[in-house]
Amino acid sequence: MFDILPPSSGLHEVQAADTKLAAKTGRTVTILVKGESFGLAKEVAEKFYFSYADLRGQIESDYFDSLSLFVDSSSITEITGWLHENRFVLLDDETRELLKNGGADEIAGEALASVYGAFSFSDLSYLGEDPFLLSERNLRHFLEGGAISATNMALRDDVLSAEKDGEFYVLIRGTISEQGSSLTGKKSAVKNIYETAELLQRNYGYDGRTVEFIFSGVPFHSYENASSAQKQISVISTVALILIFVLFLLIFRSIVPAFVSALAVAFSCVVGFVSVLLFFRGIHILTFVFGTTLIGTCLDYSIHFFVNWTGNLSCESGEAVRKHIFRGVTLGFASTEICFAALFFAPFPLLKQVSVFLFTGLATAWLSVVALYPMLKMPEIRRSVLMTARIHSFDVKFGSKSVVCAVPALLVIFSLLVIVANRRDFKILNNIQELYSMSPKMLRNEITSAKILNTGASGWYFILKADSEEELLQKNEELGAFLDEQIESQKLQNYLSVCQFVPSQKKQEESYAAAENLVPLAEEQFAALGFDDFQNYEENYRAKKERFVHPADSNLPLVIKDAISNLWIGELDGEFYSCVMPLHAKPEEEQFFREYAANHDSVFFVNKVKDISSQLDVLSKSMLKMLALAFVAVVAILCFFYKIRLVLKIAGVPLLVTLVTTAVLILAKIHISFFPITALVLVFGLGLDYIIYAVEGSGQKSSLNNFAILLSFVTTALSFGALALSNFPPVHTLGLTVFVGLFTAVMTAFCVSKT
Repeated sequence: MFDILPPSSGLHEVQAADTKLAAKTGRTVTILVKGESFGLAKEVAEKFYFSYADLRGQIESDYFDSLSLFVDSSSITEITGWLHENRFVLLDDETRELLKNGGADEIAGEALASVYGAFSFSDLSYLGEDPFLLSERNLRHFLEGGAISATNMALRDDVLSAEKDGEFYVLIRGTISEQGSSLTGKKSAVKNIYETAELLQRNYGYDGRTVEFIFSGVPFHSYENASSAQKQISVISTVALILIFVLFLLIFRSIVPAFVSALAVAFSCVVGFVSVLLFFRGIHILTFVFGTTLIGTCLDYSIHFFVNWTGNLSCESGEAVRKHIFRGVTLGFASTEICFAALFFAPFPLLKQVSVFLFTGLATAWLSVVALYPMLKMPEIRRSVLMTARIHSFDVKFGSKSVVCAVPALLVIFSLLVIVANRRDFKILNNIQELYSMSPKMLRNEITSAKILNTGASGWYFILKADSEEELLQKNEELGAFLDEQIESQKLQNYLSVCQFVPSQKKQEESYAAAENLVPLAEEQFAALGFDDFQNYEENYRAKKERFVHPADSNLPLVIKDAISNLWIGELDGEFYSCVMPLHAKPEEEQFFREYAANHDSVFFVNKVKDISSQLDVLSKSMLKMLALAFVAVVAILCFFYKIRLVLKIAGVPLLVTLVTTAVLILAKIHISFFPITALVLVFGLGLDYIIYAVEGSGQKSSLNNFAILLSFVTTALSFGALALSNFPPVHTLGLTVFVGLFTAVMTAFCVSKT
């Protein structure tokens, strides 16, 4: 969903970094294996893990970049060895301050107590080189701080697990590969994960045993929602096109109109698709959803041609048919193109794509009708039951002035009553959370995962920017110090920052300098421990000078790499970026943290849900302004062709459409937001077509023209309005708005044609 939304106005400076961060976090998955016993949960988790990894831990790259289950002795050994190697520069704050303030003797005493204590659990592997147990102090800092796991999971039998309500959970974490992130391809990781989980549930869920997989992460939501939306749109569109094809056969009693119209629609869509690729080098899936407007619009032109081609006996050739419909079709084409062109000026890549797709596709459809259709041979039989008697019957029974004009009047009264009754809700309000609704199963998964893991992700974070790696690490430490103060004041419980794992070089230099205070105590410490080779200690210390740790080091332990993978964004265009994530932050304190970022250079506060919703409010208002300008331009053009009284009638149609659509959206509990407003732009273009056709066709052959307008509405309602049946919120809103708007427009068009 974030792919189609504009960036927050305050994030333009760090948009590339935020996009890279989203690409990382957007492929991260969490899987909890639930069992009635720890042994069962662990066994199933191992079976799942080894479905994608070999015994050496090599991961199948088709599906995952990384996958972790075990936190075994080798992992502890790796991180302990790394901490030992860098023990002089990775001192925790408490140890460093003790050494700087004359507490070297205290550290030496604590080390001896750990070695000789009755209940010592210290790792003494490096005691001969590290008599002060600096690496152990650093390890304890990592583990006790909770920065590595940041969850409620505890280490048990080499895996992270938890127990709740008599059920046991084992944690698996992974990052899906770019190839595996495909939603529909053969290498779709999510699809394969579901298949593997289902197989394991069948194999282990017998004799009353319960095994369940709990999935959490963006890829699972993307897969489920995209699969559902694609299936719905495909079914709805396929059924609609079949119905339209059958309708054409029934009305025209010939396969030519249906076949030629289908070719014209297909050709227009291809041209629109190619145009978008030429302009943008790519196309978003929702551009196709908006692009279904072309089906209805292209069919409008075809219908007006073929209705007269079949039933207008005064037209004896294709050229005569073109001449008869040319002004109406061309004025309708011009008004619609102006509305579509207005979309291009929105500061929103998706709308620019939609604009190019519709603008070029519609131009292709118009050219097809006026340039190619006249070449068709006129039908031998120009009369049919539906094209004569039934059209006339329709016009007499339902096309009378009293009947047709009553409908718009009732719609006005209805709309005003609804809007007045709900006037407090009458405002532009975007909430991107309303654009996605979880299935009950996914909602249960996320609730369970949140309870078990208790990571406390707040939904917002900081992005930090600097000119160098060192400056960026120092900014992380500055922000970390601020957040530590807020933890004490209970504004949050914890946070994740790269500086918790890799301090700045400045701080590493301070640690190294502080560690020198232990050198004079080395001889006495070694003697107390029963060693006599104390001189090597100073040599080792001196050898570590100028050997600092960096976030991009290839020799970082895997646990550390995983921990900072979503925190260290790295270098982009010569500048460096990182992310800091507050945990268990109080929602009411958001403004406090936002103000901190606003008052500090190169610190950006990000709450995508709120920021983008606000940005969409601004964009929605600008869309309304562009729509108003397009409306004025269309009215100005019509003044050259019609009398001012008639132009005012035509101008009233879009206003009525807006009024009725607003009332229906209020009743449907849908906010006046970006997608309904965008749909109104499409309705303006299509609705003006109806009124122009009605005006151009009034008088002689008006019954034939009215039937063509009605048929145009039916086909558009089937091809585009039917999307209102989808439960994918943006598509549903789009389809509903278009259907209601076009229904209002067509009824008003009939009214104007009678007056």
